[in-house]
Amino acid sequence: MKNKKKVYTLGPKGSFHHLACVEYLGGQQEIEFCESFAGVFEAVRAGHLGWIALYNSLAGIVENHEAEIEKNFTLLDEMDYEVKLCICAAPKTKLNDLTKLFSHEKAFGESKRFISEKLPKTELIKCSSTSHAAQKVAQEKEKNSAAICHSETAKFYGLDILANIPNKRKNETSFGLFAG
Repeated sequence: MKNKKKVYTLGPKGSFHHLACVEYLGGQQEIEFCESFAGVFEAVRAGHLGWIALYNSLAGIVENHEAEIEKNFTLLDEMDYEVKLCICAAPKTKLNDLTKLFSHEKAFGESKRFISEKLPKTELIKCSSTSHAAQKVAQEKEKNSAAICHSETAKFYGLDILANIPNKRKNETSFGLFAG
């Protein structure tokens, strides 16, 4: 992408939005983070580019923003990004020691089978995103807590990967780049 405008997407660092955007752009020098879709739309109205998830192959529509994009913006391009989830925790944490698991509700849904088989007694604690979950686990450094997120997200926060969660079916999210 040759455009010099900044690209605004959902954060924090390590979010699926961030990882997909880095892959799309071929680097992360132009990426700014917002806490909400509304923040991304506001940045695009101010003349920047936006990058948001549109559709997930397992969960369907991510957020119902298609009408707003169609009415107020121009969709410039789309890219599919494979969703791969893992359980990550502070170094020296063991999978069997977990009592708390943090993540986004969609990641819990996509990991339901793994959780019921491997971590049936673990308390599930919802976070606003998988990257927020990883950030929280990294900050707290408790040996009984873990997050479900992407393996790259775990690396951003210095977390160890305890297990990869297998996908039974192809799990991809379509992301869109749009302008005002």
